[in-house]
Amino acid sequence: MLEQLLNIIAPDECLVCGKEGVCVCKTCSESSLLAKKPACVMCNQLNTTGKTCPNCYSKSALSGASVAYRYEGTAKDLIFAMKYQNHRGAIRYLAERLPDPKYQLGAIVSFVPSDGRSRRQRGYDQAELLARHYAKANGMEFAAILVRVKHTKQVGQSRGNRFKNIQGNFICHKSVIGKTIILVDDVITTGATVAECAKVLKLVGAKRVWAVAVAKG
Repeated sequence: MLEQLLNIIAPDECLVCGKEGVCVCKTCSESSLLAKKPACVMCNQLNTTGKTCPNCYSKSALSGASVAYRYEGTAKDLIFAMKYQNHRGAIRYLAERLPDPKYQLGAIVSFVPSDGRSRRQRGYDQAELLARHYAKANGMEFAAILVRVKHTKQVGQSRGNRFKNIQGNFICHKSVIGKTIILVDDVITTGATVAECAKVLKLVGAKRVWAVAVAKG
């Protein structure tokens, strides 16, 4: 109700051309939001499904990932607005344009928890809000499943250090035995974080873990 009221009082404007009504108007979205081609999220080898390639899957518990956009231009601006400016319109806009979830039947939508300090500074977790809107838009169950217990800085780290540093950062605090989990995040870079989350979930009985993200860096 509050968001509906805000939309009437202060409607969204296109981040590109300023047209009132939506974060990115149809004309600008077609020219400035660059779709991400399906690929193995770990090694970027192109494919038609987004599944983790056999070589990477032998070292990762993540079944695959669906990513909407390349992390540049307008997509990057939308993520910044969502992440640092509490732009709820951008959150709704992106959630409604995330790729269709894989393995929908009986799957649970969750999210990759943000760093605790970042969440306290912002007052919200953008991945959680994305996941909630995404679950609602697709008529799926939402649950907060993972807790971040360590907070290691990933920005600026090498690929190898990202995989090393993220180990032991998450625990699962809900039963996921036999469940398919769809993990929502804003940006995937090397895939280290979603891979670690998938490992934790599979170790406690999840059947399958699939990631969905706004962009791939």
